[in-house]
Amino acid sequence: MAGKISSWWRARLERWMAARVPLRDEITLNRRIIYILPSRNGVMFLLATGLIFIGAINYAVSLAFGLAFLMVSLFILAILHTFNNLNHLQLTAQPALPVYCGEDAGFNVLLARPGERRHEALELSFPEGVVSYASLLDIDREEVRVFTRARRRGLFPAPLLRVATTFPLGLVRAWSLVRLNMQCLVYPRPVPFNLQQFSGGGGGGDESSLIVAGSEDFYGLRDYVPGDPLRQVAWKNFARGQGMQLKQFVDYADERTWLDWDMFYGFGVEDRLSRLCYCVLHLTRSGKAFGLKLPGIEIAPAAGVEHRNRVLRVLALYGREEG
Repeated sequence: MAGKISSWWRARLERWMAARVPLRDEITLNRRIIYILPSRNGVMFLLATGLIFIGAINYAVSLAFGLAFLMVSLFILAILHTFNNLNHLQLTAQPALPVYCGEDAGFNVLLARPGERRHEALELSFPEGVVSYASLLDIDREEVRVFTRARRRGLFPAPLLRVATTFPLGLVRAWSLVRLNMQCLVYPRPVPFNLQQFSGGGGGGDESSLIVAGSEDFYGLRDYVPGDPLRQVAWKNFARGQGMQLKQFVDYADERTWLDWDMFYGFGVEDRLSRLCYCVLHLTRSGKAFGLKLPGIEIAPAAGVEHRNRVLRVLALYGREEG
């Protein structure tokens, strides 16, 4: 119960602070945006110091007074060193790689230190995300990837970033909340689907087309086989004594595949996009050329990684305001 109350209070506090944190491409931490509070170990340390001081008063023990004063001095030094471990740390937003909906989005943050200042045991995290650790000791800068779950397709802006440390003694925790201008493109979640039940679209007679049985264009004659429809028998040839022959008709179909919005009639928007995303990945692996048709959008058939990325971006941003 206490854990739920603590999580609720922390989330409420961070939402309140998020509304007051400006969006920036780069930021340097300073005393105005660094906060310090005793950690759990620090609270226990202060309680122990208080008990020792009370015992020293009751029993007039000089060594106990000295120990209590020493512990207070250590706590004050811990505050100063923990604060300096974050002070003047520079954070810069970096591009993020696209992910699929439901995966962990990794936002890249470049950490840098001015001069000879050292920053150790840094903790970077998003709300409900795992903690990433970094230190700037022998290097001036380091790129850290911070993860959080991408729950919605489209352009996913980075949540409020928490930078914290308890170095060197773990008695106090210094932290800062920053909002960096970072975005991650989130593709629809691929849903496996049997692509073989769909046929290519488009008609034509160029060299890229293939011939299939149909009823449009006359293709040739073949010998009659019992069971063939009599309406396709070449009766004029039969009257000339050339035997029973059957007329063949064909349609021309483009061997390139079209991924169409109407292929998944009856599905919702997200379900259609997820199945189209799977088809895009499947066709790219097979090396086939494919195009995309969405309401108001058409991409000509092509192949390759660049074409795949273009189509996936269209699927990710379809129907979104930022798209």
